[in-house]
Amino acid sequence: MRFREITAITGMGGLFKMESQKPSGLIVTSLSEGWTKFVSNREHLFSPLDNIAIYTNDDTMPLLDVMLKAFEQRDTNPPVDPKSDNTTISAWFEKILPEYDREKVYINDIKKFIKWFHLLDAQGILQTEADELEKEKAEAQSSEKTEE
Repeated sequence: MRFREITAITGMGGLFKMESQKPSGLIVTSLSEGWTKFVSNREHLFSPLDNIAIYTNDDTMPLLDVMLKAFEQRDTNPPVDPKSDNTTISAWFEKILPEYDREKVYINDIKKFIKWFHLLDAQGILQTEADELEKEKAEAQSSEKTEE
């Protein structure tokens, strides 16, 4: 399962894998509970995680890039409990993304980020994405060497 297949749905907690698309909605599987069902686009809005970005002081950073930064730092800077106090949560996120825009990124956004991080990490999606990124870097380096 890849990051680009995951979506958030308004009014429904958690994250979902998009199984198939229909004109009137999506068939999704809950990552946390495992059930599969049809969700109508008349009642819900869908936000693929690939389309979500975090505001920084200069621009925005794709959610996957921030997730991978947190994944790389999880041993030295383990994720805090999303129920921790706001100061602890902000301090943790600042270590992950020091340049995040404090006026546009609210504490509830960071709490959601932490919940999503735990869910994606438990599903092995972040490890898969990190492995794919390493593979792409290795392929790019080998293609540069063959061009020389």
